[in-house]
Amino acid sequence: MARADISIYSTGGLSDVPSEEWQTEAAAGDILAGEPVKLKSAGSPYVIRLVDADLTPGTDTLFIGIAANDATHTAAADGKVKVYMWNPTITYEAKAKTAASVDTQSEIDALCGDRKIFDLTGTTFTVDDGAADSANNCLLIVGGDPNKKTLRFRIRPWANVVDGA
Repeated sequence: MARADISIYSTGGLSDVPSEEWQTEAAAGDILAGEPVKLKSAGSPYVIRLVDADLTPGTDTLFIGIAANDATHTAAADGKVKVYMWNPTITYEAKAKTAASVDTQSEIDALCGDRKIFDLTGTTFTVDDGAADSANNCLLIVGGDPNKKTLRFRIRPWANVVDGA
């Protein structure tokens, strides 16, 4: 996996991004700073890294936020990870899955307002700019930087609906 896949672009008026320490389970997959995490399962005390195309309401567990540091668990012992907690006013930034689709401001402007998903192809989390806009997608595109080939997004509250209600 890769560090710093997702960064905080704007705190949405907060002086600091709220963070909490969460448990990570022994022998679970790595969680690196800058990766998105969710609950392992409903009622679980553990967080795990998202997988490709995650954050589908009614299917995934609760989105918690973005890892602020690397998790400390090992193959034999549980650990901890500090997580920047999800907040709908925070704007995040990540590379687009297809750099050529966001290398001009007009291309980025055309994506604004679209609802997208995370992509995990290989070892890097990106925003799947080619995913169809859907009410079930939880990343709301709000801008980007054509020079860095990034998209800026907010996490829609819908990311924390697990029962479809």
